[in-house]
Amino acid sequence: MTLPASGPLSLNDIKGEFGPVGSPANVALGDYYAGGAYVAYGVSGTYGAVPSSGAISIQNFFGTTAFTPGTITFTSSTGVFTVPYGTTTINIEAVGGAAAGGYGSYDPILPQDYGGGGGGGGARAITSIAASGGGQSLTWTVGRGGDYVLGQYGVASTVVGGLITTMTAGGGTPGTSDQPTAAGGAGGTSTGGNVSNSTGDTGGQGDASSSGLGGNNYSQGGNGGYGGSVQGDPGAGGYVTFTWS
Repeated sequence: MTLPASGPLSLNDIKGEFGPVGSPANVALGDYYAGGAYVAYGVSGTYGAVPSSGAISIQNFFGTTAFTPGTITFTSSTGVFTVPYGTTTINIEAVGGAAAGGYGSYDPILPQDYGGGGGGGGARAITSIAASGGGQSLTWTVGRGGDYVLGQYGVASTVVGGLITTMTAGGGTPGTSDQPTAAGGAGGTSTGGNVSNSTGDTGGQGDASSSGLGGNNYSQGGNGGYGGSVQGDPGAGGYVTFTWS
């Protein structure tokens, strides 16, 4: 049931709505941040969304209810996602980082600029699973896009937890550099999801007149450089999305 929008409200009322069963003495208001063990991301009431960090008070829970379907996307870093209590089904999408394009070159004998091959797009893995009421912890990592200076390969995105075996969305392979026909990088491949055709596109081939275009599909690979030692574009970063209902 929904907690009252105004009037008296206590920590015991919040426990009764969001759990756990019973009233253990060591459960405090600070255990009820959104995205934690008891309160789902996106739970909102009379005074807006329940905070996921920072100041929290009884007032934040006026007009709230225990379960709200929702979605959240992470675009960098790593962390732990707790499946909201009340969840019956969760959908997970992981997209790996795309790779950078290769750099262009200048041949002193045959003065032509060669376009570097575009980096391959990162791949995705996706799955829909029964969550059995929620509460499980899933560790996610978002793969960064490749950069010519920092490392050309795109980095894989992963999700690991009790609901699933390791799910990996591979990073793209960089485009070839400094060659008359610079090959495009391969797209990353995926494991652990239940969607077929989840490999990122291969990057386009560079030649004496143009740069190779970055592979797309799931995350955009960098275009190849064109001109004397011009660096290719960086690849797009990956992401991880959780959707629960």
